[in-house]
Amino acid sequence: MWWRDIFTKNWNLKLLSLAFSILLWSFVVGQEKAEIAISVPLEIVNLPPNLVIANDLPSSIEVRIFGPRSIIKNIATGNITEVIDLKDATPGKELIHLAPDDFTLPRGLKVLRIKPNILEIDLQPLLRKTLPVKPVLTNSVADGYQVERVYVEPRETQISGAAEEVSKLKYLELNPINLKDARETIVQEVGINLQGLHISVEGPSKFTVTVFIKPVTGERKISHIPIRLKEGDYKVSIWPSEVSMKISGEKPSLNKLKIKDLKANLDVSQLKPGTYKLIPKVLLPDGFKLEKIIPQEIKVSVKKQKRERPQ
Repeated sequence: MWWRDIFTKNWNLKLLSLAFSILLWSFVVGQEKAEIAISVPLEIVNLPPNLVIANDLPSSIEVRIFGPRSIIKNIATGNITEVIDLKDATPGKELIHLAPDDFTLPRGLKVLRIKPNILEIDLQPLLRKTLPVKPVLTNSVADGYQVERVYVEPRETQISGAAEEVSKLKYLELNPINLKDARETIVQEVGINLQGLHISVEGPSKFTVTVFIKPVTGERKISHIPIRLKEGDYKVSIWPSEVSMKISGEKPSLNKLKIKDLKANLDVSQLKPGTYKLIPKVLLPDGFKLEKIIPQEIKVSVKKQKRERPQ
């Protein structure tokens, strides 16, 4: 009988296979069980070229797996990826339901939980656009200095993204440049501040920003500057003996000026006895301009007495 041959033909090999199967089953069933959570990366494929994902998607999902500890160890160190195929996608919101059967696992393991188990994908028409970039400056330069102008190169870039978002953008802000206490020109390479934006940069992504910084110009009044006389043969008296000066220049340098740096000279060496009104000759350090001297004229009285000259 043919059914009798099933048990009698090659009975030794069949008995060995049965024993091996029982041993393997006992090994799997008898192992210590474990449960672990693994992070499974998400991979989006076949996104239509005329569409773009307009919302934030997680880069990975959490999957809790239960099974024999020895097998789970291999899973924990393995490379599992969840692929989302969007080849038939159309504009609008699409819900992707993730189920245990979506994951290919070794025999003996099962998926207990997927977090999140539903993904919402907002698909919108793709729009490309060229936009200018705008430098962003934070904090203030040092006291007495000012920002003269700001130059950026290149001045624009190309982006792509959801039409609804991209159409509203007028410019792109760059990452901020800190001007705290700056006293000289700053040259810095910065990128685009993409925080809160769901766009792709297809053009330049790095920009050289030059912030030209120069001292502020201003005025300062300095008083009690003594008149320096160049005398001749006669005794001389003057009034007043001091003047005030209003001087313009760069504020940091103006603030450092001292009385000894300023000169108001009066040459009376060639004058004969009599009364005069003379304008002092003012000497200033380079970079400064005299706006006004107070008083403008000095009263000079040349006596008839001869001046005693030092021996």
